[in-house]
Amino acid sequence: MARQNVPQVRQQTSSEGYDSFKSDLGPWVETPNSTRVSRYRYDYYNRALQVQWTNQKNHGYIYREMEYEDMRGFVRAVSKGQRVNSHLNQFEYDLMSPDEVDAPSNVHRFGQGPQSRAVG
Repeated sequence: MARQNVPQVRQQTSSEGYDSFKSDLGPWVETPNSTRVSRYRYDYYNRALQVQWTNQKNHGYIYREMEYEDMRGFVRAVSKGQRVNSHLNQFEYDLMSPDEVDAPSNVHRFGQGPQSRAVG
């Protein structure tokens, strides 16, 4: 059965590269019980979820234009891999660059949620 309306992954990210001043990245969250997802984190400023895979075939993907509640659905899912297939692949997504993977998390973010913006 062919899937309809599924965005295609773009092979390269923006030529401008990663700009750490235009993001608000939460900390990486490890997923030791997942056989597919290694870790993830959410960019609160850009409304984007970064996901890395256990197979390490690439740097991972950034799922774009994802509202906070959609991200929370992924976080709450018992099977992260099933959630990727059933929900996340409906979003536009790109391969992450090494700069995006290594971008620092917001050290002032002390929780998960829109209300937990940087403090200080």
